[in-house]
Amino acid sequence: MTPSRLRDHLPALTGAATAIAAPADLDSHLLRPLETLLDVAWLRWTRGAGQPWTVASQGGAAPTGAPAPADSGDEPLPTVSVTPHGLLLRVTPDDAALLTEPLPGAQERGELLSALRVAALALRHAALLGAAQAGQVALSRAQTFATLSPIGIAAGTLDGQLVEVNDAYLHLLGYTRADFDAGRINWVALTPDSERAGDEAAFARAFTHGASGWYEKTMLDRHGQPIPVEVQLLRYHDQTDDLVIGYVRDLRERRALELERQARAAATQAQLSRNESDLARLAAQLHGQNTELEARTAVLEGFAGLTRDLTLEGDLYALIRRAQQFAQQLLPSGFAVYYEPEGDLWRLKSQVGDLGNPQLQAILDAGISFEGTPNLLIPWRTRQPHYQEHYDRAADGLAAVTAQLQTTATLPVSVNGSPRGIFAFGLNHNQPWRRADKAVLESVAQSLGLAIERAEQARTLREHAAELEIRTRALEAFAELSRDLTLEPDPVSLVGRAQEIIVNLLPHAVTTYYEPQGDRWQLRSHRGHFRNPNLLPVLQRGLPRGQTVNVDRPYATRAPHYQDRFDPGTVAAAREDITDIQATASFPVQSGQRVRGVLVVGRHTPEPWTSVNRRLLDTILSSLQLAIERAEHAQALHRRTQELERSNAELEQFAYVASHDLQEPLRTITSFTELLARRFDDHQDPRVAQYVTHISSGTARMQQLIQDLLSFARVTSQREPLRPTDPNQVLSQLRADLAAPLAQAGATLSADPLPHVLASGTQLRRLLQNLIGNALKFHAPGVPPHVHISAQHEGEQVRFTVQDNGIGIAPEYHERIFTVFQRLHGRDEYPGTGIGLSVARRIVEGHGGRMGLTSAPGQGTTFWFTFPAVQTDLPPAPARVDPA
Repeated sequence: MTPSRLRDHLPALTGAATAIAAPADLDSHLLRPLETLLDVAWLRWTRGAGQPWTVASQGGAAPTGAPAPADSGDEPLPTVSVTPHGLLLRVTPDDAALLTEPLPGAQERGELLSALRVAALALRHAALLGAAQAGQVALSRAQTFATLSPIGIAAGTLDGQLVEVNDAYLHLLGYTRADFDAGRINWVALTPDSERAGDEAAFARAFTHGASGWYEKTMLDRHGQPIPVEVQLLRYHDQTDDLVIGYVRDLRERRALELERQARAAATQAQLSRNESDLARLAAQLHGQNTELEARTAVLEGFAGLTRDLTLEGDLYALIRRAQQFAQQLLPSGFAVYYEPEGDLWRLKSQVGDLGNPQLQAILDAGISFEGTPNLLIPWRTRQPHYQEHYDRAADGLAAVTAQLQTTATLPVSVNGSPRGIFAFGLNHNQPWRRADKAVLESVAQSLGLAIERAEQARTLREHAAELEIRTRALEAFAELSRDLTLEPDPVSLVGRAQEIIVNLLPHAVTTYYEPQGDRWQLRSHRGHFRNPNLLPVLQRGLPRGQTVNVDRPYATRAPHYQDRFDPGTVAAAREDITDIQATASFPVQSGQRVRGVLVVGRHTPEPWTSVNRRLLDTILSSLQLAIERAEHAQALHRRTQELERSNAELEQFAYVASHDLQEPLRTITSFTELLARRFDDHQDPRVAQYVTHISSGTARMQQLIQDLLSFARVTSQREPLRPTDPNQVLSQLRADLAAPLAQAGATLSADPLPHVLASGTQLRRLLQNLIGNALKFHAPGVPPHVHISAQHEGEQVRFTVQDNGIGIAPEYHERIFTVFQRLHGRDEYPGTGIGLSVARRIVEGHGGRMGLTSAPGQGTTFWFTFPAVQTDLPPAPARVDPA
């Protein structure tokens, strides 16, 4: 009997099968391992409910023309059966696969069946788990809707016992949740005896027709007081009993409004029945009201256009000044001033018009007493307008400088329900405040408060948008850190990588890392540009322990130490050279329970540490601690090599899955943007089109970033086994694919004979395509692009060079260009997202090679990379190149 090729790998196969959560996982968890172990090609079908079979994926030299599987009927699944086209694997009624010859033996088919059963169970478990989660969400949503409903809702049995009520029902009747839990509420007893017959009729309608319809009745609260309500009863049957659900609306407000309307009608009728003099007085009153209404309308119309601009106005006092200018246009000639309290003084924040006295102007500019100025204090505390047709100069203590001031009006400006300041208007001539004048002032003050609210809301939205952008960058940095740090065993090197991420994300920042050595802090790593060239040598000589608070404190307390305003005295040994640093943040770098050292971040700009900055740094330091712990436990993890390989494979899928899931909210944003554009067309507000364009452009760029991130993730998550590959054949196919771009750019592509290498043909093709594409994109103006590819053996490696005559790259950027999303040019100059060279280096490192470049501005660029050479006794296989 032929030994089974699966027997030793069956535990790993079944273990991988348990992690299958979707049909697509069959490829990576089962079929691709079988392709390697059995040296077969495969084809996987799938179908939806009531839909025909379709090919979902394939591997190797998959058969063409293989018919879709027939229905399994009542045959229990999964099954393994031999067909003329190969070995058919039925996993579920809607998922099947075909393995080509050579067919597995009988023992291998039995082992395959065991793995299929585990995969089927895993798929069934994932489906059941998804259904359970959906049901739980629906139940939670229904409970939330009932709890938040403003209408009273109660469910009870036919004997009057309540089984569930919401808070609105309890509040209406004056009961508490404790009363209900104790069973002290009986809805039959809540109805007066005189109205029981109406309830019985409603119950009958509910049980006959399913609903009683709305009807009015009286209910008794917990104190026996009658409450007019409107009720509808619904019949409901659960698993144990017939229930009645009642919806109860409080009619007290409606009845009160009806009485009020009746009273108003009676009063109106009485007014109309009075004599002609009363009618004339009423006409005058109505005329005054009409004048006031016209004044308020003028204010509202003016503020409508003003408010649209205010949401974009960053300076609130510029906004207040515009409101003052607007008030001046509608009121008698005078001046407008606006005050806000600061400590024990009123501070003049905005003024339009001349006060008529330079000495008064000087006093107001310096600030006046908060408690000693009743003309401002009264409206502040009462939150009501305060009008003085004969200004009381003595009360404010300004008699000596206000002889010209005759009439004043001071009104509170409230923002979100709280007074913000006082809007004041003064007249230097004696004139009473007309009703229309008061209407203008009150409307201006009220509209100003609303406008400030909207302006602050707009500013908050802009701040939230900025915070979201920083969080996104932090997430990208976290993913990058999580990927790279686990590959570096040296803790100090890990710290250096974390420092590079910090310097990239925080402008004008430098970072140092110290470890204790005797009685000194020894500088072990640093990143960033130190503006004072004398500072770094001082730090490299070491800092005294016990005299360097900025390092001692986080080491002793094991907690971050932030300084929004850096005190040079906390680094006494470098006090004279560290004055360029404006703010610092110090963090203990821990490994388990041990503090290894202290990482310090300094900023050259006087910016406080925001909550977003702190979350970003905490995330990076937490990731760094995890990475260091992994490095220190490398020997122990070595004994778990097999588990670690599986874990690494799952981690490599992280960026792919995360990027895939990010596309759904982007599609949602795009859809709602289109709805917004249709809802507000250009004729209503032309700025809507501008905003929609900005949103669409932003989501398109984010979509491209996600697609590039997916490509970046696929470099390792979808890696093929290395095979002897002919680069000349790969380049020939690539030359044909790039014929159009080469011709469009007027470019030439040449190559020397290239030796065979061990490689993934698809990834070698992508690597060369990225490098040739860069050469075409960054060609020198007026010079036809030329790209030349050559290679030579270097020991067990083959060193390739890709040389172009483009614009070149300055030496200080030779490492930066390999960082994900790093660009040296703006999008207006050259398109792209800055990920191509990151993908290229990752492909090379995935083949165990290295990658670098030599270049200078204006002298072209030569990229070099190494791939493993093919042993001379192994014939090269045809290059397997994925045309995608």
